[in-house]
Amino acid sequence: MSKLLPIGRVLYAVAILGLGILCIISLDFIIGRPPKWADGLSLNPALAYVSGGIIILSCLAILLNQKGYFAALGIAGLILLLSISRHIPNFMNDWLNAYKSIALLGGTLIIAASFDDRKSKPLITMGSIFLAIFFIACGYAHIKFYDLVKEFIPAYIPFRGFFAYFTAICLIAGGIGILIPRTQKLAALLSGIMLTGWFLMLHIPRFLNNMQDQSDRLGLCESLAFAGIFFVLASLANRRSYY
Repeated sequence: MSKLLPIGRVLYAVAILGLGILCIISLDFIIGRPPKWADGLSLNPALAYVSGGIIILSCLAILLNQKGYFAALGIAGLILLLSISRHIPNFMNDWLNAYKSIALLGGTLIIAASFDDRKSKPLITMGSIFLAIFFIACGYAHIKFYDLVKEFIPAYIPFRGFFAYFTAICLIAGGIGILIPRTQKLAALLSGIMLTGWFLMLHIPRFLNNMQDQSDRLGLCESLAFAGIFFVLASLANRRSYY
């Protein structure tokens, strides 16, 4: 199970590095898909260049295993300041992406925890709660927006209606599972495998079909990042109980 740790870190860092590049291309901080800045705030493109550059350098530090703890905390701080803070006033208008930004914050705290055992317990606890909230919300969204989810699944996959509901169950079960010490490792591992499957079978084909679509570019990176986060969580859960 320990082999999952470096794999998860690499997947996460490569994915977030891609998002950092997209911040620069998009001329805005887009990790967590925050809403536009309030009228009158002229922060971009300078903020996009600076934040994107910090994200890229931080991901390189994680990949090189150099000050990974502080690099991950730096990414978490940017997500909190530049994404979650923008979601809060508009939460009800885009609640799923708001939860996604919170989950990315939580996942990044888990990545940070993987570099420092002494400070890991509170970070993993908080990160697991944030991830669970997002997964359960996603499961609910799969049911609430069933028709949209079914159409999102590629046509080459049979029984799309079944898989729309099946993935909803898997998301809710995964969210609950990572909150329970005895099931955290298994739930995290299975969630990581599921997200890797989505990355390969869903997000790569959608991206290749339309590389200019911002949502598909973000989805490609986000799915890989979450897969990496869950593999790291599965590895950490194998060490000791965190609750």
